[in-house]
Amino acid sequence: MTKFLISLATLAIFMVSCNNMQKTAGGLEYKIFHTNGGSKISVGDYVFFKVIGKAGDSVLFNTYKNEQTPYMVMPVQENFKKGNFEEGLTLLGSGDSALFKINADSFYSVIVHAATPKFIKKGQAIEFYIKIDSFVTRKALEERKAQSDLAMAETQKNETTAIEAYAASSGLKYTKTESGLYYSITKATNGPKASKGEQVETNYTGKLLNGKVFDTNAKTGKPFAFVLGAQQVIMGWDEIFSILHEGEKATIILPSSLAYGAQGAGADIEPYASLVFDVELLKVNKSK
Repeated sequence: MTKFLISLATLAIFMVSCNNMQKTAGGLEYKIFHTNGGSKISVGDYVFFKVIGKAGDSVLFNTYKNEQTPYMVMPVQENFKKGNFEEGLTLLGSGDSALFKINADSFYSVIVHAATPKFIKKGQAIEFYIKIDSFVTRKALEERKAQSDLAMAETQKNETTAIEAYAASSGLKYTKTESGLYYSITKATNGPKASKGEQVETNYTGKLLNGKVFDTNAKTGKPFAFVLGAQQVIMGWDEIFSILHEGEKATIILPSSLAYGAQGAGADIEPYASLVFDVELLKVNKSK
């Protein structure tokens, strides 16, 4: 409540200073209340800002009031429409504050991509009281992406090395699929295969490469069932159970891209963890 009262006080101060509006070449009406004199926002930058939006006496939105997401985040797109919100952002830098006045129909059609609310009169302007928190430059974003790409490549290289070392030491002969799944059939049959959309019943034990068991259906004593290809399980499972015949057993090694990826899962499965499963396709419930 205190933060909301402060934001309303800030708005009142802004409104007292709304005379002497300026206009950009693109037609945006604006008034800068405060500037730190630092570098300005450019095309390609991501901007973090607080904003109060008003149409007449109606407050349309107020990020000061939202404690969970107090900042709006917006990229300044290439070829933005002159006279609209993004042009105003390029006038500002970190810590700057300003007022933009934008035609409501233009704002909702270009920025929001929605119909203008009926209570806003045709041709009415929306007032945006802006306070820039910070922005991330396009150069910084490109550098972060390059660093991230290098880190990902290194992670994938290390993961592949660890998987191949595990496979070589396991004493089993593995087949590697195009997706990166390794599998070794430890019990072969001529039973039917499952098709997408059919339910399969399985036994399984999941382990980390260090041998630690993180899950098994043996704890329940009941088969684990799921519908193949319905995204009810990790990608590697959908793949292996489309390969196996009913009654077959296999050991599989999944790279993290076919398992839980960058998120990991639970306390045992860390981000980018490769997983080993001993699986058995008990039954295929064929579609009628």
